[in-house]
Amino acid sequence: MGHTVNLRLGFFSYLDGAGSPAEIYRNVTDLFIRADALGIDVGWLAQHHFGDHGGLPSPFVFFGSIAAQTSRIGLGTAVITLALENPVRVAEDAAVLEILHPGRLQLGVGTGFATDPVLAAFDKGGQDKRALFDASVTRMREVFAGAKLNEQDDLLFPEAEELNTRIWEAPGSPPRVIEAAKRGSGLLLSRIAIGVSDRLTDDVQRELVDAYYSALPADVEPRIALSRTVYPSSDPEATYTTLAEGLRKGVRPRNGVPSPYERCSTEELFELFSVHYGEPESVIDSLRREPLLDEVTDLICQLSPGAPTHTQALDALHLLATEVGPGLGWSARKLST
Repeated sequence: MGHTVNLRLGFFSYLDGAGSPAEIYRNVTDLFIRADALGIDVGWLAQHHFGDHGGLPSPFVFFGSIAAQTSRIGLGTAVITLALENPVRVAEDAAVLEILHPGRLQLGVGTGFATDPVLAAFDKGGQDKRALFDASVTRMREVFAGAKLNEQDDLLFPEAEELNTRIWEAPGSPPRVIEAAKRGSGLLLSRIAIGVSDRLTDDVQRELVDAYYSALPADVEPRIALSRTVYPSSDPEATYTTLAEGLRKGVRPRNGVPSPYERCSTEELFELFSVHYGEPESVIDSLRREPLLDEVTDLICQLSPGAPTHTQALDALHLLATEVGPGLGWSARKLST
């Protein structure tokens, strides 16, 4: 049976792995160009600072280059670490991208990895990242809506009120999901639920989805994006190896803190972390068993925790668009502007 809503298909990258930053940026640019030609709806990128957890501190700069080399693919941030940013400057950067490439930006924001040392590097040491985020997302929305910026009555230039309909948030608890839903934001669901290691990700995210629908204003269309490891491959054996290595690396003790998954078998890790891999037909069958798939509007596919070569990543992207997506009822379509 196909998907019950008009599913949008996306892919996600941390812009990390082997190679220099220049090589990685070129390879990810190549992925966007190929995804654009295949009709994939959105390419999502993470923002991380100082090379920790990912390799892109400046998504808007990168998207400016990507947009000039593609024609229709959506450009998604998952997420801008808004707790570290000046919301007026974020609004200005987003507005310039919007005026140059209308309708393509999907503006995901969150607290991200705003650790105490990172906060200190941005002159926000000792402050609560959630309080910083709450103030910034409220201010950014006001700016997009045309609020006066100062006593001189300055306004956002260029105007970009439409971007308020394309903001996404990534809250991790039902109360914060309710706040995001009341603002009319889309809901970004992470690949795994962070900070709730004693519970399955699907169970945690079921509560988040229910909270979102309970609080979303009646006149706002729901937008829920489910991120999962989705790795279709022409060589399932090699894919299994790279995913198993990535999973094992991810559950090692970090900074002396033990992982609750350290003693799990590899097979248990594949199940716990909702990994969908192998021949396209196997991936389709596996995804059909995802409890939330029929309730979301977007599926964001990532190869993490695998570490594929660029050739393997291109192969996975091709199979995603030509076999896995269509097997779930997805079809390529033009982006409306």
